[in-house]
Amino acid sequence: MKRVWSILGWMTLVVALILGATIAALWLALPLDGTTISIDGETFSLANLSGGELALAFVAAVLASLLALAIGALAAVLGLAAGAIGIGLGILAAVAALALVASPFLLIGWLVWRAVRGPRAVATTTAA
Repeated sequence: MKRVWSILGWMTLVVALILGATIAALWLALPLDGTTISIDGETFSLANLSGGELALAFVAAVLASLLALAIGALAAVLGLAAGAIGIGLGILAAVAALALVASPFLLIGWLVWRAVRGPRAVATTTAA
């Protein structure tokens, strides 16, 4: 289990680095003059960010992207798990219906087998 968490941690780090490089490339390549963000009535232009604000915006973009990827992966896993549970319940219902239909035949077969097999010798023990 330790190895799984180690691999998951390294994969998260690699994805974060790839996302960071991609966001940095897009940040430098795209025109930021007309891009603004409004928070609580205050409007910020991405072109006017500098220093700590720029670093904070960059980290927020990387974390938001990682969170979106994690939520997408979790949704896919939960969807697959729900599908597997649904298929399992369907198979269980089919087996139960088949058992209900086949039960008289199984009972008759068991009784015929008991009749054909013949009497068995019963071992008795006596107390000394």
